[in-house]
Amino acid sequence: MLVFNKLSKTSILKVVDLRLNDVAERLKSRRITLDIDVAARDWLAQHGYSDMYGARAIARVVRTDVLFPLAQKLLKGTIRDGDAVKIRVSGEVLEIVENHAPDPNVARPESEVNPDETPSA
Repeated sequence: MLVFNKLSKTSILKVVDLRLNDVAERLKSRRITLDIDVAARDWLAQHGYSDMYGARAIARVVRTDVLFPLAQKLLKGTIRDGDAVKIRVSGEVLEIVENHAPDPNVARPESEVNPDETPSA
């Protein structure tokens, strides 16, 4: 039987930074940088760490609360190549700040398409 000691807050924040560096590396080819303040890092650490599972869930939280919403904003055109993406805490949620209005030339995701809507010519 192995017993692991509880991680320190500093160690948890290091894991958060590692996961965010993975996201930043994926965005590098598009010249997109991440601007994440201390409160957002703390939010990720708090929501991604549990006494039972340790820091394992940090990767999931970064994926669901940073990577997926960021991908949606890229698809909508509200974040574009070369942007600096601000990630902040707003109330109790993590927010990825949009830099642009939605691009009307970008196709809407199927989840936003109304099947009863007739396409405009």
